[in-house]
Amino acid sequence: KSLYHSVSTPAIIKAFIVNVVLQLQIIKFSFIRWFMHFCIFIGFMGLLALTAWEAFLADILPASSALVRVFFNNGGRLILDVWGEVFGTMLLAGLIIALLRRYVFRVAQLDTILKDTVSIVLLLIISVSGFIAEAFRLMAIPGSPDLIYSFVGLLFAKVFAAAGIPMLNYKLFVWLHGLAAMLFIALIPFSKMWHAFASPLEII
Repeated sequence: KSLYHSVSTPAIIKAFIVNVVLQLQIIKFSFIRWFMHFCIFIGFMGLLALTAWEAFLADILPASSALVRVFFNNGGRLILDVWGEVFGTMLLAGLIIALLRRYVFRVAQLDTILKDTVSIVLLLIISVSGFIAEAFRLMAIPGSPDLIYSFVGLLFAKVFAAAGIPMLNYKLFVWLHGLAAMLFIALIPFSKMWHAFASPLEII
């Protein structure tokens, strides 16, 4: 009979915020487990949404539209850059914790199979290649207006410069970043990452 009760909009909104976005149902088991899930989920979903939004602006809306002008011509692009740094950093932090838990500390509750390793490696390639591409781009364009907004890419660039790593063509890493992302997205329905999309719907 519980299947036939009236829909409670406040309950749905609360479930979305508390259990989907913040994922507070996990924190009671372990803070580090919650932090890892939160970083990977928000980091990946944020980057996915950001990329989709940029693609919508660049490829679907006419170049003369107000939204395109705001985000691409009037400094709005810098806002997208900042959020790209934030989501990318969150994803990388979550992945580092996942690698440590699965392959270094070998937490007992985790049953690691090949699909898990492939997912983590692809996400790691996506995250790191994005920052490397950004670092080499900043090295190639020292006076780039988004220099201070690309704070993680700038950190990578400084590390590369200090280590004497020569500047490479950043477009190679852009291609690696894009291809790894498309391959990962294609594999989502066949991996445990599918629960990142299915679980929110189930919770709501």
